[in-house]
This record gives sequence, structure tokens and C-alpha cells, in this order.
Amino acid sequence: MLLLLAVATTTLVRNRPIAAAPRHAFVAPQLGHLPALRVCWAEYARNETAGQAATAGFTRTSKWNITVSGLLIRHPAGDLVLDVGNSSHFRDEVEGYPFWSRLWLEQLPGSNRTVQLAPDAVRALGADPARLRVLISHAHVDHAGGLVDLPHIPVLMAQEEKDFIEQQSGSIPVVPAQAAAMSGRITALTFTAHPYETFDESADVFGDGSVVVVKLAGHTPGSIGTFVNLSPELRLFHIGDTVNIDEAIDRSLTKSVVMASTDVDRATADRVVARLSQLHAQDPKLQMLPAHDRHAWQQALREPNHCLSNGDLASPAGL
Repeated sequence: MLLLLAVATTTLVRNRPIAAAPRHAFVAPQLGHLPALRVCWAEYARNETAGQAATAGFTRTSKWNITVSGLLIRHPAGDLVLDVGNSSHFRDEVEGYPFWSRLWLEQLPGSNRTVQLAPDAVRALGADPARLRVLISHAHVDHAGGLVDLPHIPVLMAQEEKDFIEQQSGSIPVVPAQAAAMSGRITALTFTAHPYETFDESADVFGDGSVVVVKLAGHTPGSIGTFVNLSPELRLFHIGDTVNIDEAIDRSLTKSVVMASTDVDRATADRVVARLSQLHAQDPKLQMLPAHDRHAWQQALREPNHCLSNGDLASPAGL
């Protein structure tokens, strides 16, 4: 009874928007000379739960349709996949964890129903897993664990996330076998003081404005967001686990009590949500893509294995 009362009280107290982000200049991206580009939805796993699990307060989303997915970006300079799902050996990899830590991992990321492993998903989209680079939004098992099944290929991430992996291996966020699979093949992204939209720093992966990374620290120290620009009219912004569903951006809501426990710095994570809500108001045509909101992925990319290219000039939601 006391537990139920505590949960109800916390829900009521947190049933209000996050404080608005401080005003920030908006720097429009230069999108006049984009290369031929194709971006495809690779889905690795699925799940569903009550919408209330996704956000604090009283969510308007009755059911949270969860996806564990990646974006395959096919660029003239080579293929890049953003996030690779969990490892095929996940159960064995967490077997030695203390009971409660193992239970947490098995009941949250480990409960998702596998659709396909990252190498199979990439092949289904016509790409060669051996000729990829991988960009990791953050190091949690359902985003980076699939590197176990993609040995040897180069990995890009923020330096802060590389440090986090080295410091936290053996914790709930970083499984040792997965950390070992990344060792020796990580290259830190180079961020420069080049303002982009409402961010003061950015990293241009290909140097042509098509794939631009910004920092979204809070969920983990090196969490990133990735802009994928097919045209001035057709743009995606993968925001990792900054929020769980797009309703949180629309209403500037923090995460539920359970999901907020996955953030290493809750105060910073909430400020980032406020920044994204501000960006949404300033750039409403930008399609934000929370990593686990299947509805948002359907709005942007229609269905798994579907691809968008520069020739798709309609807005993603209109597909």
C-alpha cells in the first residue's frame, strides 16, 4: 500500500512540464549541396507496454510500442549504421551478474523480442556487414551490444561515451563482454565549435552536411543525437534515449520513475529534453526520432526495411 501511494504521489508531483530551456540562438543548417543519400529502417527487436511507463505524469499514449532499431545510412563514401541492437549472446554475457542487476537487465532490455540480429538486418537492406562503420548513440546493451556480432568493423562515438565504457565496464550500463567487443576499434567523434540549430558544437561525419552529430549528455555522459539530412524538406533527428516517446518532446515531459533510473544524470537529461522541446518549436518540420518509439519510426520511415532517399521530397509524416 505504501509503495502504491509513493508511486501515485510521485506521478502527481512530476505531472508537469520540465522548466523551459533558456533562449538560444537558432543557426539554420546549410543544406544546398547534399550528396545522394539513402536511409533505411533496420529493426532488431520489438516489445510493448503501457504508455504510462514512458513518461512522468499522466501520459496521453495508451500503449508504448517499443522498437529496438537502427538506421542504415547509405552514403557515396560508404555505409554507416546508427545503433546495432543487442548481442546474440546477451543472456550468457549477463549470467555472472549479481541477481538484482541481472534481473534488471533481463526484464528491461533483455525482454525485447528479437526480430533479427544486426548483421542479418544490414544484409536484408543490401549492405555488406563487413564494409560498414557503426555510429553508436550510447553504450547501453540494446544500442551497442550488437557489436559483438559485428566484429572488427570501425565504431564511432563521443569521447565521453568511450570514457564511460572504460570506467563502467561491469556495471548495469556496460556489459564487460560488450565492452571487450568494442575495444581497440573505437574512434572518437571530432566535435568543433560549429553551431548547428540550437547546439553550440557539432561533428559532421562525412563533411558534407548530410549526417551531423550533436551532444545530448544526460542519459549517458556521451549520448548523442544525429541529424540525417536527405534534403531541406526531408530531415530526421535520431535522439537516442533522451526521451522514450515523441509525446515527451511535444509536452516537455521527463521520464517515468522507472525509466528515469536509466539516466546517469537526471538533471542534465531533463535540461536536454527542454532543449529538444525548444528545438521542436523552432524547427517543426524536423522529424525527431526517439530510439524506442515505434510510432515515431513508422511516421518517419513507414515500416522496417523501408528506405528514404533524396528523391522523397514529401514530408516523412506524409509517406
